[in-house]
Amino acid sequence: MEIRRAAMDTTINTPNKKINIDDSWNRVRNNLRIQIGDDLYNSWFARMEVHGFENGTLTLSLPTLFLKSWIKSRYSEKLTEIWKQEVSEVNHIELRVRNHGEKTKSSANDNDNSLPGLQNTIMLDNTDENSLINTSSPLDRRYTFSNYVVGRSNALAHAASMRVSQPQKNIPVEFNPLYIHGPVGTGKTHLLNAIAWESRARHPERKVLFLSAVRFMSSFVEAVKSKDTISFKKLFADVDLLLIDDMQFLQGKSVQQEFCHIFNALDTSKHQIVIAGDSAPSKLEMLDDRMRSRLSGGLVAQIGPTDFDIRRGILEKKLSQTLRGNTRIEISPSVLDFLARRIQSSGRELEGAMNRIIAAHSLNKRPITVEEAALSIQDLISEEQNRQIMIEDVLRTISGHFNVTKQDILSSRRHKTIVYPRQIGMYLAKVLTTRSLPEIGRKFGGRDHTTVLHAVRKIEKLIKTNPSIRESITTLENSLKE
Repeated sequence: MEIRRAAMDTTINTPNKKINIDDSWNRVRNNLRIQIGDDLYNSWFARMEVHGFENGTLTLSLPTLFLKSWIKSRYSEKLTEIWKQEVSEVNHIELRVRNHGEKTKSSANDNDNSLPGLQNTIMLDNTDENSLINTSSPLDRRYTFSNYVVGRSNALAHAASMRVSQPQKNIPVEFNPLYIHGPVGTGKTHLLNAIAWESRARHPERKVLFLSAVRFMSSFVEAVKSKDTISFKKLFADVDLLLIDDMQFLQGKSVQQEFCHIFNALDTSKHQIVIAGDSAPSKLEMLDDRMRSRLSGGLVAQIGPTDFDIRRGILEKKLSQTLRGNTRIEISPSVLDFLARRIQSSGRELEGAMNRIIAAHSLNKRPITVEEAALSIQDLISEEQNRQIMIEDVLRTISGHFNVTKQDILSSRRHKTIVYPRQIGMYLAKVLTTRSLPEIGRKFGGRDHTTVLHAVRKIEKLIKTNPSIRESITTLENSLKE
């Protein structure tokens, strides 16, 4: 069985039927686009073409060795799987690099001499802002310094970002590059957007270029393919502020060399560079030693995982934005506390949880309680967090930690060695279980719900003012979640 190429038709001859390869390829591409998203597809797969089929092996061609290597290392199995679903006779996918003289259907009809890889970048200069932004991918207007929640884990990154966005005349660039790194969802992209907006507001004459590492790579590949690297280099020549997101995706020797040349040129000209990645420069193994050294030569600012205060602040910001459009929504502080403690992965998931709770409220019209919130987000809570914590678990943990008996905790004794553990137990029962205040009171020796509320408020105040107590309670929480 083989592909037969005709002037107007390309078919696969099988024992039972002829398969039009163009139709199959279109369906495969659509399926691939759905599975990986438009951005990834346009960056890496748009120039892929069917080259041939023989003895169960389908050969796909690409314009550059870099594209071939990148796709082979990441999507070889995915391509084979999708093709087998479309044409069962496909057993193996082989990738090859096209010769410069080879023409494909897409390239033969391609009359666009621009750099398509940079269509999703944002270039800010003294051109009218709205007209410029409407012709490219806009910065996210939600991501400004005014709504960035600052805490211990991100204070340095925030302060440094503020500094580089507000350069002073005749004062040398202080941090070049500024390299920000941290886990997914900790606000790195937020800071890059905020730097761009603040720089634009304070210095409209500055030229700001903001793009992802993937976009940089795909644009460079397109420039090489079209033999127009000069236009690519010119794009960066007069940039005052360059912002690069997701540095961990910058792969390929030639791409890194080009980036290093641009980096050196901007640095020598004292133009600011800000880069964000998910790891420290020393841990970006796909970069060569020289590039890792350059990234480490400025200020490296780490963002740690979001703590409770930051997560609580993110929820408050989100609620404030929501209330501008709907003042009838009421979400109590206890619900915000519940969300901040249960969803610890990222700011995006926190906002998603809030959206889901508000949507559920608008549909069922029930008050937004902790119990309702828990039902709305139960699939967002991790397996560890979703393990049902019972009040009995809290009592047992408190008893062991403070060396008091369960009977003492439930008794009416008022000695401080008993009262303090009892109050912490009530607090933990409130934040780690879905039980109501009256239920907690009954479980803690038949006490009134106002007693529980007093205990919760007292411990909350101590957490904010006493680091030692805060650390102790965090230890207890972690113990209960294990």
